[in-house]
Amino acid sequence: MFDYRIFKLINDWAGGGGGVDLFGIFCAKYLIFVMGFAAIGIIIFREAGKKDNILSIFKIILSALLGYFIKIIINLFQARPRPFAVHDVNLLVGKLTDGSFPSMHTLISFVIAFSMYRYNKKIGVYFLVAAALVSLSRIYVGVHYPLDILGGIILAWLSVYLVGQINWKKLLKI
Repeated sequence: MFDYRIFKLINDWAGGGGGVDLFGIFCAKYLIFVMGFAAIGIIIFREAGKKDNILSIFKIILSALLGYFIKIIINLFQARPRPFAVHDVNLLVGKLTDGSFPSMHTLISFVIAFSMYRYNKKIGVYFLVAAALVSLSRIYVGVHYPLDILGGIILAWLSVYLVGQINWKKLLKI
């Protein structure tokens, strides 16, 4: 129940209305899209004309798909109910029906962040901060437990690591 206590500590701040709730909802629902578009823009325009740009974007997408596939497998065996399905929570976004573990928003935002960190450490730090905001906001708005977030981060790192170990240039004969 330690997981629930941390969840409660964060989620109890939600629901008061105003700017903090709006910021939490924005981070929980939309910041991931901002991160994705920013990553694509940075990769394409920072070094325009490089063949590696498409490969970098491909690796981000493949890492996210790998993480998503693993989440599906996990949920086939044990779908963890979301906090609002089990507890009285301050729910600020619509009810989702898939399993809670791992958090897909966390997984994707950290796939982007870890990928961007591999691409450029200075830029990657900003993406890591944004991914942390996405993750914490998922607890804040009432849709994930802290262990769901931790699972998403670990799965994101593993996905980016595994995809990064493949010699894509040789495999694709680029």
